[in-house]
Amino acid sequence: MTEQTLEEIRQRVDIADLIGSRLTLKRAGAVYKACCPFHKEKTPSFHVNPVRRTYHCFGCGAHGDIFKFLMQSDGMTFMDAVRTLAERAMVPLDTRVDYEATARTALFRLHDELTAFYRRCLLGHSSADAARRYLAERKLDAEIAARFGIGFAPRAPHTLEQWAAKHGYEIEQLVEAGLLVPPREADRGDDYYDRFRGRLMFPIRDATGRVVGFSGRILDPKASPAKYVNSPETPIFHKGRLLYALDLARASIVRHARREAILCEGQIDVIRCHANGFDTAVAAQGTAFTEEHAQLLKRYADSVVLVYDGDAAGRKAAVRTGQILLGCGLPVRAVLLPAGQDPDSLLRDQGPECFQRLIDQAESITAFQIAALQAQESDATAIDAVGRITGQVLELLAGCPKAVLRSHLLQEAAARLGLPASALEADLDQLISRRQAAASAPLRPVSPPPPVADDVPERATDERAPDGPQPPPPDRGARAPAAAGGQTPAGALPLFSPAFNLCALLLHHAEDADAVALIRTWLPLALLNEEPARVIVAAAIEGHDLGEDRLGKLASEGSQEVQRWIAQLARRDIPLLHAQHLTPSDAAADMVARLWIEHLRRERQALDNDDAEQAARRCALTSLIKALEQNDPWPRRSAGLAAELPSYLG
Repeated sequence: MTEQTLEEIRQRVDIADLIGSRLTLKRAGAVYKACCPFHKEKTPSFHVNPVRRTYHCFGCGAHGDIFKFLMQSDGMTFMDAVRTLAERAMVPLDTRVDYEATARTALFRLHDELTAFYRRCLLGHSSADAARRYLAERKLDAEIAARFGIGFAPRAPHTLEQWAAKHGYEIEQLVEAGLLVPPREADRGDDYYDRFRGRLMFPIRDATGRVVGFSGRILDPKASPAKYVNSPETPIFHKGRLLYALDLARASIVRHARREAILCEGQIDVIRCHANGFDTAVAAQGTAFTEEHAQLLKRYADSVVLVYDGDAAGRKAAVRTGQILLGCGLPVRAVLLPAGQDPDSLLRDQGPECFQRLIDQAESITAFQIAALQAQESDATAIDAVGRITGQVLELLAGCPKAVLRSHLLQEAAARLGLPASALEADLDQLISRRQAAASAPLRPVSPPPPVADDVPERATDERAPDGPQPPPPDRGARAPAAAGGQTPAGALPLFSPAFNLCALLLHHAEDADAVALIRTWLPLALLNEEPARVIVAAAIEGHDLGEDRLGKLASEGSQEVQRWIAQLARRDIPLLHAQHLTPSDAAADMVARLWIEHLRRERQALDNDDAEQAARRCALTSLIKALEQNDPWPRRSAGLAAELPSYLG
């Protein structure tokens, strides 16, 4: 970004027009005056000078140009402010060719126009009666529905196709946007499925206010088991990088006395907060809260207060989210809601005064965690209970990078637990030392199966994502021959097996379209020996295709063994990505290759060298294994596998 470009934007954007669109300016000679938007005052002391192209408040000292104004008033980063004003002034920011920019711009426009269409349907379509009744029952009035752009997607067949034809969009654009699901059978080209039909529609906006996707709530529980369906990953929608209502909340967060954000679990909770004046509320969008969400929120907030559901699951999620935020250096408080209540129901039933009182009384995340853990113990003062609680509190504190904040929370925890702070500090130092030692230690390799005579030495691979056309995919309907071994003993978790690592990858990167596509195409579920692994991989793929959190559902509703796997997976990072700086799709390719190599080796080991036909098969398998072990792009490594796979699976 050159200073010449910035100056051109300053010249083209009249600062008086920009600020005058938000404040009532009155001319006073060569300047304009208004009450300052950055502090409370009765006598105007905020001056806008169109000649100097600056503003200055003689009350609080706020001062700057057009870029600084948007940064202060809307909580924008400098580059966000530059992009916003450059678009307003029609100043190009970059002369480099972006071949995907036109397609992304079309998707932004499509989502914006479709939001308006869904709004019109909610207000006037005869089939939207159930949607209007739902909003009335939830006491969400017309003003708040308009503020959040809430709409309705009609159930009538081919509604989207007809809308697209009328507004100049192609069917392929609707598919790319995740609005239409293409037919499963190629010969039924007109059998597209409207992902959101019959649902109440919540537009999802990025931090600058552009609509990038949708979340649809079912109105007829019999129509679908999924209460909410979200847009899948698209060129403009990445749920791991979005916080719901951040576009509306960021300016309020920046202006808050403590720059404190309210973090909720659901969209309705956030909408209810904003409707009652708590306009710093945001929520993660359709996925668990991640470090990426925390870093995004940290751009605007200096602290966070968690207001999660009052049930056991909500409290557990609050502690997990608090740990992530604390790991990013953000002080966290948590509200202890009454059992069975959530922010939406509490605000409806008891009003904003009660909600504000609970926020004022919110305790630190460590105090919240201790209270939640003590409530689970029959005798919280027993030595074993104190040991369990202390261990979990130290796990929480060990991730905090700020020594002062960590020390403050540790002293608070010691006081609540009735323990010397020095004892907790000693245990915490040991825990941090162990973590640092584990992080610097070499990765523990997967134990390979018993070698056979012509095995070649394995070597680490660092293949990259496909860079050319992929060969034909294998038939996922056929089953591979049963494995000769490799079953995990009952009750044991294969913490370093390729299948376990693959499941961990999917749990942490379920939104990565490239990784999911590679796994879907190249990994028959029959190669996974452990039943929980097959269930988890199938759920991750199906959830990605449908835009649903199927893995989250498994975590609470899956079999006991599947829940044990997911509990372990949630604690496991993907060291391969960090050690070799791989993308999720790179890591997926390596894990899929490893699973094939192990499977092919077992088959090869069972062959008879004295049988001519089996000896030929042995040579073919050896070639496949060597190709998969090469340090080549995935299409080249898998080419032989694709050619051999039909007869192998047949």
